Amino acid sequence: MPEPFAWVPDISRGEWLRPMESEPFGSILSVVPAGFEAYARVFHPVQRDRPRDTRTWHGVDQATHFQCVRNLEHAIEDQWTSWAATAASFGTTMHPEAQFARLVRQAPGPADDVVGLDGWRYFPPQEGCLDAAALSVAATVLTEHTTTPTAGVAAVWEGWGGLMSAGARMQLVLASSGLRRLAVTARQVGARVRDALGYRFGASLRHAKPGTGILSREVATGPRFDLHGGTGRSYVLFEAGAADFVDVRWTDRAPWIDEAIWAQSPSIIWPDDHAWVLATEIDFDSTLVAGTRVLVEELVHTPGLEVLPVPSDADLSWQGDALDHPE
Repeated sequence: MPEPFAWVPDISRGEWLRPMESEPFGSILSVVPAGFEAYARVFHPVQRDRPRDTRTWHGVDQATHFQCVRNLEHAIEDQWTSWAATAASFGTTMHPEAQFARLVRQAPGPADDVVGLDGWRYFPPQEGCLDAAALSVAATVLTEHTTTPTAGVAAVWEGWGGLMSAGARMQLVLASSGLRRLAVTARQVGARVRDALGYRFGASLRHAKPGTGILSREVATGPRFDLHGGTGRSYVLFEAGAADFVDVRWTDRAPWIDEAIWAQSPSIIWPDDHAWVLATEIDFDSTLVAGTRVLVEELVHTPGLEVLPVPSDADLSWQGDALDHPE
C-alpha cells in the first residue's frame, strides 16, 4: 500500500473528474461532479473579536482606545463562530445559498470587517481553505461512507504561496511579520494572514526557481492535474484516504505544509472508490461535498461543522443570495 501523503505522479487518477469541465465554470457541478445523490455546503468558520474591557466595539475610538495598551492581543478577545450566529447579529437569514457579504448587509462582492449589533467585529471567512480542525471532523464522517477509507487522493492547488519556491515563502513570512508590528486591531494573524495578503504570490513570482519552496524539486517540477484549462486550476496529487485526515495532527505529516499555523487544506479529496468528493474551490469561502443522502444528512448533524444541504443547481455567486440584501 502506498505511503500516506506520498506524491502521486500518475495524474490519470484524476481523469474521472474531467466531466466537471463541461459545466459552467464556478457552478457547483464544476467544483464537485454531477451524478451524486446529494450535495452539501460546509461553511468555513467566521472569526470575530471585541475589546475585553468594553465587550463591544460600539462607541470605541480605535485611534485612541488602545494607545496605552502594551499587549494588544490580550486586550481583545477573539473567537470563531458560525455563519448562523453572524446572520443573527445582523438580522439576516442563514440559508444554503447565503453569501457572507449579504449576511453582514454589504453589497455583493468581497466582504469587509464589520461590527454587528452584538458589538462583535466579524471578519470574512477564509477562502480556499477548510481549517484543519473542521477537515478532521468531516473526515471522521467521510471514512464511514467509503469502502476505501485509507486509499484516495488529495489534490493541492499549486498556486499557494511558498509551495513551489522559497521566494514566495520568504515574502509571506516578512509580510506577516510586518502585519504583526503594524496591527492596530487584535485580529489574530495565524490563519487570517493569507486573506490579508491574498496569499497568492505565484503570479508575481512565477520566475522563482521551482523546488526551493516547501515541495521538493521532483514534485515541484513533476506532472500536474489540470482542470478547467486556462483558469489556473492546476493541482499536485498526493496519496491520502479520508482516514489520513481524522487526526487533526495530519498537518504534521502533509508534505505541502511546513508549519501548522499555515495549514492549507487540499483543494479536492476523493477516495479510490469514488464514493464522494470533498472540494474547496480556491475562491470559495465554503467547501462542497458530493455523496449519498445519508452522508449529507450525517454531515449536517455533526457537531463541530456548519453544514447545509444544497441543490446541485444552487447559485453560489455573489448575486446568488436572494434572501439577504444590504441596507
